Amino acid sequence: MRSLPVVLCALAAAASAQTRFIQAELVTAINTKTAAVGDPVKARVVSAVTLPNNLIVPRNAEVSGQVRAVDARSVAISFDSVEIGGKANPLSLSIRAAMAPGSAPETAAQAGSVIGMHGVTLEVDDSPKHASKFQTDAKNLKLRPGLQLMLVVPE
Repeated sequence: MRSLPVVLCALAAAASAQTRFIQAELVTAINTKTAAVGDPVKARVVSAVTLPNNLIVPRNAEVSGQVRAVDARSVAISFDSVEIGGKANPLSLSIRAAMAPGSAPETAAQAGSVIGMHGVTLEVDDSPKHASKFQTDAKNLKLRPGLQLMLVVPE
């Protein structure tokens, strides 16, 4: 029966290969001057992951969502599905972090700030709506394609 700890270690190692995080890149440009609630938002998965429900999300899979709220200085976005093999799979994803393309990951950032986008903050939403909000004090907020997003599957 000494093999039981070995089996448990193997199972733990297999489980650690799973993740709750998806790294994605924004495909849809969002401008608070023209965006409206319900507008579709798309992102592309940067690297393949296996989620805790054993769903394998391949690189370049498309993540779909929508604008949940918008005003001149903020936009709330949620992602609700991932397309795999031509089939939409429901999946609630919350944006946890963001970084502008070309920004150095080493750039110091305060909690809630968006790396590489001075004056822009991210308010994470862990509620069932999972609509994380980008905000600025500027007159207009623009999220450009290529914005790196760290998405998480809520527990």
